[in-house]
Amino acid sequence: MKTISNNLNATLSLLLSSGLLLGAYFLEFYLSLIPCDLCIKQRIVHASILILSLLVFPLYTFYKLKFIILSILNVLWLGSSILAFYHFGIEKNLWQGFSECSSNLIFNENTLDQLLSKSPIRCDEIQFELLNISLAGWNGILSISIFIILSYLLYKKIWRENEKQIR
Repeated sequence: MKTISNNLNATLSLLLSSGLLLGAYFLEFYLSLIPCDLCIKQRIVHASILILSLLVFPLYTFYKLKFIILSILNVLWLGSSILAFYHFGIEKNLWQGFSECSSNLIFNENTLDQLLSKSPIRCDEIQFELLNISLAGWNGILSISIFIILSYLLYKKIWRENEKQIR
């Protein structure tokens, strides 16, 4: 139990990121919701969080390396929230997505090549909502919340280390 309390940041990241990934794969394979390009990029960020979280546990004696990995985890959660809110903005038509996600086609002799190079699922079409918020919106809310919590825990850890050095 002491390992979990010493690695609270990594434990929270591991549990929440794996929960988000399992939920995404459940929706894809059991409810047949096909992910768009941005959804897949969000999954890559969460897989990175999952892998780095697992790397923290064996590093109980390497404090500086552990701190660096925890800081990277924190930045990844921030990146996940930015990507999720960007995706949410595209879904709510607040801004235009990049070319792989937009629905604008220019009809000319290269139209077939354009169609074949794009994902069949557009990022601006919401496939599933809960309480009028899409999954990208929920991912953004959860990711920014975890970023704030982990920032606080990391700051608290730094503060405790500085107090020990002063005494």
